[in-house]
Amino acid sequence: MTSDPRLLRPFVALADELHFGRAAERLHVTQPALSQQIARLERQLGVPLFARTRTRVELTEAGAAMLPSARAAVEAAVAADEIARSHARGEGGELWLGLSPGAHYLAQAVLAEFAKRRPKVRVRASQDSSGALAEQVATGRLELALGFCTEPLEGIVCERLRDEPAVLAVAAGHALARRAAVDLGELAGETFALVDARDGAGYNRAVVALCEAAGFAPRTLRDPHGPMAWETAVRSGHCVGPTTRSAAPSTARGVRLIELTPQASFRIDLVHPAAPETARRPAARAFAEVARELTAGAAA
Repeated sequence: MTSDPRLLRPFVALADELHFGRAAERLHVTQPALSQQIARLERQLGVPLFARTRTRVELTEAGAAMLPSARAAVEAAVAADEIARSHARGEGGELWLGLSPGAHYLAQAVLAEFAKRRPKVRVRASQDSSGALAEQVATGRLELALGFCTEPLEGIVCERLRDEPAVLAVAAGHALARRAAVDLGELAGETFALVDARDGAGYNRAVVALCEAAGFAPRTLRDPHGPMAWETAVRSGHCVGPTTRSAAPSTARGVRLIELTPQASFRIDLVHPAAPETARRPAARAFAEVARELTAGAAA
């Protein structure tokens, strides 16, 4: 019969202490319970491990020979338990994360803070449009994403993290480029850049809603297509494009940013699966907590 691994810890404790009382106290059990555990282990192995007298407890030859391997097994079990607990606390493992260019600078701040708190978590990040990231979260290829005006989709939840103030992006040579600010109502005659509808339907809807709130229906380019559609349209000088200073496209060469009045904003979302049992690994929960903490009070 082989030994029960659970009985090795009591054996090592008693071998260290050579005293049933102290070993029992160390293990937080009673002396009779410890005696039963040792007796069970000896029965399983078919050999006495301790020589007992009324005044002394000593290891037998078999016990002394077994002790190094038993101690290594106990230490390995403790290490395995700690690794498991570390993962359960979100302190290890991997996180599959999606990042939208529209959430660029917020993503940098959250990732930096997360790295400080969870240095052993390996973040596998991919950058894509909010629409593409939402689909990947819904299908389980990503655990979480930071999106920009993410369009609702079956299988995901879009949790608002922050409302970023909107600004207007124009080409450096555009007539408005030298302005410090512009009223939305003044833009009724401009053509607005949009993004590929499949990738950023939420952003497109938000732009239309901004314009309609200012009293006009925006003129837009028909069927924008491809990942660079918005930037190309703005840099060409033919279109204006609402964005935020925290979005990666706002730093494109040849683009100027102008304040918008009245103040408007775009939403940055934490995108996660709708099903509670899906992608709820501890590292993902820990990242979500950091994102919420850094944006606390900023969401509308």
